[in-house]
Amino acid sequence: AAFALGAAPRAPPTASRSRRHIARAPSAAVASPAPATADVDTRTARELVAWLTVEKGLPGGAAKAVSFGDGGVAKLVNDVRAGEPLIEIPQNLAVTSVDVADSPIVAGLAAGRGELVGLALWLCLERHKGPLSEWAPYVATLPSAGADHPLLWTTDELQTLLQGSPVREEAALRLESADDEYATIADQIRSNPDDFPLDAYKFLTRDAFVDALATVLARAVWLNAANCYAMVPLVDLLPLVGAPPPGVSPAAAAGGPAAGQPGLASAAGVVDYDAATECVAVVSANDAQQTARVVCVDPLARNAGDLFLATGAVDESHCGDYLAFAASCMQTDRLYEAKRQVLEGMGMSADGQTFPVFADRMPMQLLAYMRFARVQDPGELMSVSFEEDRIVSPMNEYEVLQLLMQDAREMLAEYESSSEEFELLQLKEKGLNARQIAAAKLRLAEKRLINATTTAVRRRLAPIRGIPTKQGLEDPNADLLEIFDAIENLPNKPKQMFDEFRKWARGDYEDQIR
Repeated sequence: AAFALGAAPRAPPTASRSRRHIARAPSAAVASPAPATADVDTRTARELVAWLTVEKGLPGGAAKAVSFGDGGVAKLVNDVRAGEPLIEIPQNLAVTSVDVADSPIVAGLAAGRGELVGLALWLCLERHKGPLSEWAPYVATLPSAGADHPLLWTTDELQTLLQGSPVREEAALRLESADDEYATIADQIRSNPDDFPLDAYKFLTRDAFVDALATVLARAVWLNAANCYAMVPLVDLLPLVGAPPPGVSPAAAAGGPAAGQPGLASAAGVVDYDAATECVAVVSANDAQQTARVVCVDPLARNAGDLFLATGAVDESHCGDYLAFAASCMQTDRLYEAKRQVLEGMGMSADGQTFPVFADRMPMQLLAYMRFARVQDPGELMSVSFEEDRIVSPMNEYEVLQLLMQDAREMLAEYESSSEEFELLQLKEKGLNARQIAAAKLRLAEKRLINATTTAVRRRLAPIRGIPTKQGLEDPNADLLEIFDAIENLPNKPKQMFDEFRKWARGDYEDQIR
């Protein structure tokens, strides 16, 4: 099930087996509150701080560096240096699967289900208790994730607004999974009236459960050191921003002048469990000035699409956004078995291996994999390097780059329009609702990534496709190129025919006929 997550969520390694399942962001990206915290006002946030301090014994300096305003917007009270803690919440004040298991009302229903489902059941119960809840001041800061969270979209809206988007399938899967999860929970209650008295579970409606699940998706914090999800007061109010690519400091997510962006750099908080202090700590990854916004760098390093599915917001300034490109070895290849063994020895798959492709770099691991997959000469098999950018042969490189270009064009062809300008014009239209705006922003971000990839591939192709002659540049593989170009243009033929027919119906060719 889409929500049945175990301990290890998906992150963007050099090569990942799957890009789906619940498994990045400068000042401009947090100019407005995230949907999941938009209804949290300053008074509610301050009441939470007072409750944590007075009734729960939160040390006075645990969150003194940060102040919270309307929408949960957090700002620095004073200047901070990189490495300084911004917030420290003791582990007994964080809600985890342990607390779910300790609840006599929902423990039985949560048993055997994913952590996120268990936390959603806990939240349903605590919301139902209202002011009588032990966690009432905290629950008050966990309002609805917003009416426009993707988990609350209709199937038709997902199919229409996310047409072409790589996340459409996952969004539909989550919607179906949420309904299935609730159906099995409701069936468990009905089938065991002795263990689950119907009167005691009237609060657990389908709408209440799905809304709680959407809130948990948007607000739950993944703690790498503890290997679990947690609902952490104050920490989950921080806007979630995209993490930079692997190997780049989290400070890159702060934005500001250093990142070539206007405005004051944010304090990029890195969240994790600290075993020494037994606290969930948010540590600043960069130096930041007083009044700077405080953001939380996504510990799961998800791309903009996955973050959108979780939070309902599109990170337009995602500093490490990526898309997943898939590659496989052909099973009809006479070298398939040898290739499969080599790839599995490196922890990869010969069928459906996916790689994250970032906007600012060539996907070297993907290129190496595709070179390896297309090699036909046994003598060249071991000449492929996964450690450095090494061309096997001009013909192999030409074929690989053309295939990569074709993959990118096929991805663009899935959208209603392949152009970025189409989305920009959509965003300028008046009367768009929040769902249409979010979908257009997401499609635009995805198209930019795909186009950046095609640009990088074209640059790599340039010295391979042409050779200098007296007449200029001539392609040494002109015949092969002509075949590739014909194949690449096939998806556009029906649209071109329809456009021509529409022009004829409008009378655009009347002057030519006369």
